[in-house]
Amino acid sequence: MRAWMFALVLAASMSNATADDEAQSPIFGHIEFLWNAPVAGSGARPVAQGLLRHPETPHLACWKTQGFPQRAVDIRLEIDDSAGRHTLWSGTEPGTESKFVRCGTIDLAALGVTPGLRRIVLRFDGQIAAQTTIEVAESLASAAFARGDRMYVHGRTNYPDDLAPVDYVGRLVWVLGFGPDGHVVDVQTEVAEGLAATRLRTAGQAAARLYRIGPDPAKPLRQFRQPYDIRPVP
Repeated sequence: MRAWMFALVLAASMSNATADDEAQSPIFGHIEFLWNAPVAGSGARPVAQGLLRHPETPHLACWKTQGFPQRAVDIRLEIDDSAGRHTLWSGTEPGTESKFVRCGTIDLAALGVTPGLRRIVLRFDGQIAAQTTIEVAESLASAAFARGDRMYVHGRTNYPDDLAPVDYVGRLVWVLGFGPDGHVVDVQTEVAEGLAATRLRTAGQAAARLYRIGPDPAKPLRQFRQPYDIRPVP
């Protein structure tokens, strides 16, 4: 009887722990990875669609928030694999800002993260503020996200701090030319509307140059039409 009661109590405590671990935070959060550090002053950033254990230059893990409370909040950004949970970012934010972005370099090989499709979770005070999945590969040659003509880095314009979310609107359509190494060698702008034609025109051109596709030495030039809608993170 006692053993049966103990099993019930243990099962209930494990269920509560799982529920607490998956509880949703009322604070907005967003996760993003950068292929490499952005060029200072460019107004653009290279958003990674996959990650390497051994990149040529360090990847960055970023998280952002808005409407942040005016109090101290414990932050944890973690990636899960078959071996367990690995910490990409941890610390405490004092709550002196309501909207901000934090980025830091990551070394997945040093953390022991194994290749595969991995879950990333951002927690504020132990509650989930955002989560996503991303592929981790040993190298670019073995990465499914860089296979063929897949674009594994997307160029994005930065959000101006003094701009209201409702005004962060625009649209671009480029024809991007890629060289044999998968880097952009030519940009033709077919459409530029809203902020893309005014305030973010230069940043938009910088963003276009950040796209990458898988290398193919047999093809001297590959061209693709690429739209980009400028809008705030929901």
